[in-house]
Amino acid sequence: MKQHEQVAMVKRLLALRETRRDERMLDEVVTIPVSKYTDADLLDRELASAFTRYPLVACHSSALPEPGSYVTSDWDDFPYVVVRGDDGRVRAFYNQCRHRGARLAAERTGSVKNFVCPFHGWVYGLDGNLRGITRAHDFPGVETRDYGLAELPAAESGGLVWVSRTPGAELDIPGFLGSFHDDLVTFDVASLVPYKKTKVVKEANWKLLIKTYLEGYHVPYLHRDTLAFAFKRGVIAYDQDGPHIRLSAARTDITALAAKPEREWRILDGVSVYYTLFPNTFFILHPDYVSINTFWPLAPDRTVWTHEMLYRAEDFTGSAGQSGLEKRFRFTNDAVFDQEDFAIAEDVQRGLRHGGADHHVIGLAEGLLAIFQDTIDARLTAPHDTMTGRPA
Repeated sequence: MKQHEQVAMVKRLLALRETRRDERMLDEVVTIPVSKYTDADLLDRELASAFTRYPLVACHSSALPEPGSYVTSDWDDFPYVVVRGDDGRVRAFYNQCRHRGARLAAERTGSVKNFVCPFHGWVYGLDGNLRGITRAHDFPGVETRDYGLAELPAAESGGLVWVSRTPGAELDIPGFLGSFHDDLVTFDVASLVPYKKTKVVKEANWKLLIKTYLEGYHVPYLHRDTLAFAFKRGVIAYDQDGPHIRLSAARTDITALAAKPEREWRILDGVSVYYTLFPNTFFILHPDYVSINTFWPLAPDRTVWTHEMLYRAEDFTGSAGQSGLEKRFRFTNDAVFDQEDFAIAEDVQRGLRHGGADHHVIGLAEGLLAIFQDTIDARLTAPHDTMTGRPA
């Protein structure tokens, strides 16, 4: 988001504050069947489409600081390892020895010179090539060149590392994200420093969890003791690019920003900017820190949720800075996300088991819920470019 685009967005939000209404998203009230959150066959189709045909966020670039640094998957259904090679390039492989399938990297993160199988000691280089077979004389005719690790598409772009479940695919992340890739570059996401990451299983559908982020209607009620003050008289404007959504939410301090000359306007000084990076990442830009949330389905009513907070090093220095980071993390991760947003989502999911209604009613201010749902549904059957998510 270039500076002139930031100014234009602030003006959009200031105009909406005058009307005390969010930007219009729907022309009418719509409904969403509750089967979207309970149907096992539908989840299988989502996994085969949204989670297989498109790039997925693996981590922030800072997780791979040097050659040999690696990160493993948070999702057992997609057991990859991403590693930075001696040439600086990021590569991804199935985290499985080609001998008898043992997991090579057991820890979530680490650093190695080579991957050594813990089962029988086969050795693989950072480029995935098989370097050595123990007791090679027991494998006559087996050539190391034929048994390198199974490689997966991987790319590093916009400060994030991406992987795909489609072997052989060419990843074009700028093309996939469109104008939102420019946002990641403009906001210098690559320079962020990691603070803390959590991984929790939530008893709710992956879409139900993401949708808690996509409307401000609930803020004065669910978040009355947490976020409500920061977003008093808050309004929302949104943009779409391909399958992705950008949601800009005015904070209370936008009025102080508006008092400055336009040339000094920086959107994060008065606005929090949220992105759904299709299909399962929710990326939140605050003035001094960033939250990356990913949602990995286990079942229609169970999801792995990961949350990583990153920050700008110059904004949090010394012990006082670290104390401030911890306070922000507890507030964001524990109080807002876990105990409010996702606790209510789990409560909703429990209720779905017992009937009472076969659909949810979506009001005009909740239009992004329907837009996000339609984006997922459209890719179940309609042909789309598998690397950009746009109509083929």
